[in-house]
Amino acid sequence: MFIEAMVLGFIVAIFRKGRIRNIGNMHIKGWCLFLIAGLIQGCISWLKGRNLILGPEFFDKYFVYVLLFTYLIMIAGVILNIKKKFMKFILIGIMLNFIVIFANGGKMPVSFKGFTGYEHYTENMPEKSFDIKHSLVTENTKLVYLADVIVIPRPYPLARIISVGDIFLMIGVFLFFQEAMVRGRWSFQLFS
Repeated sequence: MFIEAMVLGFIVAIFRKGRIRNIGNMHIKGWCLFLIAGLIQGCISWLKGRNLILGPEFFDKYFVYVLLFTYLIMIAGVILNIKKKFMKFILIGIMLNFIVIFANGGKMPVSFKGFTGYEHYTENMPEKSFDIKHSLVTENTKLVYLADVIVIPRPYPLARIISVGDIFLMIGVFLFFQEAMVRGRWSFQLFS
């Protein structure tokens, strides 16, 4: 989802006379918070996929709290940098995804309706869930309009299903490259 926003943001910044070296000068307060949140989410997904940690009961009971913790870490990182335009879009995207995920028990609902090639997901799986962070949209799903329901179909080479929150996140990523490369008057710092 972010690959396209990164590539497009990079290309547009280059056409706007942006410089790659300016990215290293971007000042992001608490940048490690984003890294920590991503690592926690990635590790938990990896461990769950291999049944390597405390069994399914642990995930059924505690995963939503761990996910909540990672979202709070990301929100804290965004708030530290809220003066940057791109961070405002990232905050909106995170909050929209956060709201729908927690309204639905800690999982992002996904609808494969209209997405060709994924019929086996809806035919051969329980209605409730298909992975640790996602569940299928059902009649009981809350805030469906914020869920992963926007289909980007083939022939687009990276066909996928995204949410409204994802669109805001992609805008934020695009704007990051504009601010970082075209202006580039900031530098990375852990906290300040």
